[in-house]
Amino acid sequence: MPGLLISLTIVFAAHYLSSQHGSPLILTTVLMGMAFNNLSAHNEFRPGLEYCTRSLLRVGVALLGIRITLEHITEYGYQPLILVMVCTSATIGFSLVVGRWLGADRFMALLTGVATAICGVSAAMALLALQSAKRPSDHQVAGTLVAITGISTVTMLLYPALLTHLNLSAETAGQFLGTSIHDVAQAIGAGEMLSPQAADATIYTKMLRVSLLLPVLLLVNLASSRYWSQSTSTAPRVPGFLILFVLLMLLNNAVSLPAIVQAAISSLSQCLLLMAMAALGIRTNLLQLFSVDRRTLALVLLNTVFIALLAVAVLATTGGLLSAVFRSD
Repeated sequence: MPGLLISLTIVFAAHYLSSQHGSPLILTTVLMGMAFNNLSAHNEFRPGLEYCTRSLLRVGVALLGIRITLEHITEYGYQPLILVMVCTSATIGFSLVVGRWLGADRFMALLTGVATAICGVSAAMALLALQSAKRPSDHQVAGTLVAITGISTVTMLLYPALLTHLNLSAETAGQFLGTSIHDVAQAIGAGEMLSPQAADATIYTKMLRVSLLLPVLLLVNLASSRYWSQSTSTAPRVPGFLILFVLLMLLNNAVSLPAIVQAAISSLSQCLLLMAMAALGIRTNLLQLFSVDRRTLALVLLNTVFIALLAVAVLATTGGLLSAVFRSD
């Protein structure tokens, strides 16, 4: 309860400041949460904060399915699918190659690649649960998760600021954010900072990336016996929040839901996501990045830069980015 209450209190305070001063609500919430980072050291707050960043976040993301319509899918076309498939597969391969060059453990390079290519910490934990034959040390895992979370938070704050100086369409900006930011919460937060249209494109693209988690884990499970002596008996599962997201999206397109119901679900989703962002801010200590192993930090940074540059290249190749940058007023 203490963790839930402090997160909700920060959301109310951030909403007031945002309405009074015109600051982005998501950004204000995260920064206010980071100001209370000292609370994460107290055992009374930890369970509630973890519940916000895990359970409430997943429910909030799942409820976002109510915002995706067939018109969005028709509007975005094949470009997001090509974008996420190319960037995901290439980033995992890049991480394995660069990890070997840096002298990192093969499994840690794979773990970092899957996390940066798909959905951050959630993908990393899914891979750890799947691969029981060769488990890295807790110190290695903790360092990787800290680096991914910290850098993902930095990109959430940095990318929208950079995109506001470019003449990009909301659709293109959202697809870039959904492809280049690791964690689901940070990607959606970055999209919300730009515009509702950019947020919709970010959500759609990010959920396409999340949907690739299952086939990637299946391929890793099949290939694991080649590198490790035994295979896990744990079968990869489809994330529950992804199933609920798809069901709500299909329901909203199959049945004409009343506007009040759609508004209520959308508002509940926003409230849960804001609580998750507040808790994420409280649990984020960017100074911990300096205590992470240099090879791990370098690998996460290189993967982050690689997937961002590759997303730009793919968007340019498919025509979205160049036409948006150079189109006439």
